[in-house]
Amino acid sequence: MQTNHITRTRDDAGVPPLKVLSLCSGIGGDVAALEYAGIPHDVAAVAEIDPIASAVLAQKFPTVPNLGDLTLADWSKHHEAIDILIAGIPCQPYSVAGRQRGVEDRRDVTADIVRIVRDVRPRYVLFENVAQYETLHGGKALDELRTGLVGFGYTVDHLVIDAAQVLPQRRKRLFILGCRGDAGGSPSQILADAASGGRRAEACGTARLPSADAASGGASVLHPPRLGTLMASGSGMNRPGMRGHELDFLVVQAFEGLGLVVRRPTPLEALRAQGFPDDWFDGISLAGKALTDLQKYKLIGNSWPVPVTAAILAGIFRHAQPGHLAQAA
Repeated sequence: MQTNHITRTRDDAGVPPLKVLSLCSGIGGDVAALEYAGIPHDVAAVAEIDPIASAVLAQKFPTVPNLGDLTLADWSKHHEAIDILIAGIPCQPYSVAGRQRGVEDRRDVTADIVRIVRDVRPRYVLFENVAQYETLHGGKALDELRTGLVGFGYTVDHLVIDAAQVLPQRRKRLFILGCRGDAGGSPSQILADAASGGRRAEACGTARLPSADAASGGASVLHPPRLGTLMASGSGMNRPGMRGHELDFLVVQAFEGLGLVVRRPTPLEALRAQGFPDDWFDGISLAGKALTDLQKYKLIGNSWPVPVTAAILAGIFRHAQPGHLAQAA
């Protein structure tokens, strides 16, 4: 499904849309979160350099300019015209899967983000990165970011939130929230509220199991104390409840023969594990060809956990006074 634009205008209550800048936008997980939370919004521009992610953005949101390399863009025209600046700071310099060079990595854009905030002066800023951003190299990058924001008159707090609160995966991410002096809301309270849990997964149907199967041990029952958790079904060597290592994704099993084959989640399952709508990639192509599964996995893996981000954005929107929202330049 192609979205013709990225703007949601005034809602029935007459509340103007949040004016948004999206940096390191990926496939638009921040926009998915705004939609998830039902927040009216108007995205002025995105900034993304990955060619595949850029193709997704161009086809989903064709009227929104992609400024490309955020280090080269001119941000002055957005000065004090933006309600919230959102950035998924590249995680590669800090991820345990990489060399963890931090601010010494050429892909780190912490200093550039600080400069952009100075030039734009949005009312709110929201950044996301891997949890290691908080502690790697003594927290140098986080300190640089916080110091810059505080110097520009922002109240800042940060919190690591595990998406397992609302999604079927363990995905710990650091969220950094800043509120300009004249903006409403407490960053610490907004983040704490989001971390306390948003909407739980909803039941998608009811499966009736024959009593014979249940009696013979062929069914796994979730007893009341375990409701609200995920429980894998299994047989033989892979019975539920076996202890193992924590993973950042949901393992789904295909029972072939003895049920010992673990298959990879499908792209649709990966989208759902991040909280995206099922149709997020519908109609998207690259050079005239449909995206491959591998391309989709990479794009989804680099994106925001949608419900967690939505909970934070909803907290911001509750505190953003309509009369103080940025006006169109």
